[in-house]
Amino acid sequence: MSPKLQKGEELIKGLRPHPLAFYRLYGIWVYIALVGVYFSSSPSIEILEMGPETSARVLWWLSILVPAVLIALFRINWRWLVALAIPALLAFYLPGQLEYTAFLEKWGLLWLSDQNHILTAFGVLGILGTEEHRRSHRYYITNWRLIMESGHLGVHRRTLLYKNINDLVVEQSFAGKIFNFGTIIPITASGLGLGDDFSMAGAAVGTRAMIGAGGGKTVSTPRGRSHHLLEGVGRPEQVHDLIISLMHSQS
Repeated sequence: MSPKLQKGEELIKGLRPHPLAFYRLYGIWVYIALVGVYFSSSPSIEILEMGPETSARVLWWLSILVPAVLIALFRINWRWLVALAIPALLAFYLPGQLEYTAFLEKWGLLWLSDQNHILTAFGVLGILGTEEHRRSHRYYITNWRLIMESGHLGVHRRTLLYKNINDLVVEQSFAGKIFNFGTIIPITASGLGLGDDFSMAGAAVGTRAMIGAGGGKTVSTPRGRSHHLLEGVGRPEQVHDLIISLMHSQS
């Protein structure tokens, strides 16, 4: 679907994120699905002096919660801990619930009475949801501005005139270098397109009385939500050069 253009405005290029742009999100849900597949094979596990059943249960929880905490810390977003803990809690709680079992019998889905099959199903749903999330992003380059949208039911839209762009940053991961995709971050004078990283150091000396000193430094780094930038677009250098040429034509 093309954006609504102003009189005299022309659409030059429409873009979507590369199929591998959200590969990290795909990887998270593939991992969850594989945990379910692995434990559904009833592996023989013994941890310390715990029995096989207890060992498998402990390892099952650790296999989900430890990566969930690490992902939440790495992405600086604790919603990931909740997002990954909920499937585990439901997979652990639902089997054996009479209402749930009756529902499965009614619809012929008794294979979902196993907690590992439930976990695998959540992983598959996560993969499909990530793909739908990727497809919901739409980027348009016109002769006047950049238009960045995401969402199907609710739409997030950012419009940026070329005259307001001070800088363009291109970021490519190792996978992006191989498959030729990357993120283009437009930065404005007001700071749109920038986020803050904060580092701090301190020291204290004392016997009875404590003397302390500390200092911190905030560094602005290119960063933004996926609808505030061109996330994972193919051939980013060509797109970058196109936008630069349009910026010059507007100056």
